[in-house]
Order: sequence, then C-alpha cells, then structure tokens
Amino acid sequence: MSAPQNAPLAAASPESVDALRVRHQVRLLTPEQEGLPIGRLPAGVYGFATAPGMDAVPLFGKRAYHNFEVHKAADGIEYLIGFVTPEEAISLALGKEGTAIRMFPDPWQGAQQLVSVPLSQIVAPRRVLPREDGNPFPFTIA
Repeated sequence: MSAPQNAPLAAASPESVDALRVRHQVRLLTPEQEGLPIGRLPAGVYGFATAPGMDAVPLFGKRAYHNFEVHKAADGIEYLIGFVTPEEAISLALGKEGTAIRMFPDPWQGAQQLVSVPLSQIVAPRRVLPREDGNPFPFTIA
C-alpha cells in the first residue's frame, strides 16, 4: 500500500471514529468506487476492508462484522483505524520500529485505545492468518 513519504507517526486518539473522519477530511466512498483498492481511490474517502494488510484489498461502503476502517485522507496519506492496548498505542506513537502490534477493528479485551496508523508504518505478515476472536490484524511497525 502506498502513502506519501512524509506520513506522520501513528496517533492514539481519545476521540471517536467520527472525529477521525473529520480530522482526515474523508467521506464515505461512492457506490462507483466500491471494490477498488485504496491506492486507486481519490484522496478524501474512507471505506471498510476485511484484510487490511494486503496491497490490493478492495474497500467497501458498508461495514461488515469485524471489518477495519481505512482512510485516504485529504492530503493523500492512507490510514488504518483500529484499537490496540495502551502499551501498543505508546509504541505506535513513538514509532518503535520492529514492535509487534495486534490491532482490532473494534474494542476487544485489553485493546480499547483508538488509533490511526499510516499504512506506510505497517509491515504486514506475508501470509494472512486465520480469523481469531476479535479478528486481530498483526503487524510490525516499519
């Protein structure tokens, strides 16, 4: 997944997903844009993905159970939105390269901290793991 080189560090957000949408200046993608990967979408849209770490994952306008929200902000930076533990949120904010993170699409057990992570900071596993409870997305910080 591509993002501008000047992407900011991940940000822990005490705010809501709606507030992140306003901050990133995004609107829901149109029906004509559904099924396109984020790299082919214009800036200023968001959608939902089932497997967020893969390059050609399509985005859709309707959120399904345990789907992740993905933003392509007005400035073109692509973000994955999800929930992590407080410790993981600190590691993300500090940009601790190589740190393992398990992000969830919804609050799950200890993962209650809403975060917005630039896709350029995510190193996804080569192989998608089978779904587990809560549908975590494991990745390391680039």
